[in-house]
Amino acid sequence: MWVIIQQIPTATTNQELSRFLSRRLGRRGWLRTSLGKHNGLKSHSILRMTDRVTGIVECHGLAELADDRPEEETLKSLNGHRLNGRRVAVRKYYHRNAQSRASEPAVLPGGVRERRRSDLHIEMVRSRGKRLLQRQP
Repeated sequence: MWVIIQQIPTATTNQELSRFLSRRLGRRGWLRTSLGKHNGLKSHSILRMTDRVTGIVECHGLAELADDRPEEETLKSLNGHRLNGRRVAVRKYYHRNAQSRASEPAVLPGGVRERRRSDLHIEMVRSRGKRLLQRQP
């Protein structure tokens, strides 16, 4: 299952995103001990989106999970928790093809409507430990 972690802080690194996902996906038993295979994180990246009109930058995390729990339980374990001080929303991610961008907004499985914005420049940040944005003094 693929999930998108919405509105993560722009200063978040891939390492911090990985730590957040691993911690939230980890299942703990009594006395907070690990219950065997608990980390269902296959891969993850940070998407940096820049609005070409306004110049506003927003970042989202994208992760592929291999969790043996039901989807609802997995999403609940991630949604609403804080990542670098900001509460994040997590939802299932649907891959879309390039043709759906040019046509009418599509209705995806489960009645989810296409929400793409045509004025975004999207960059996938893969480098570990590198900050997304340099803060101005």
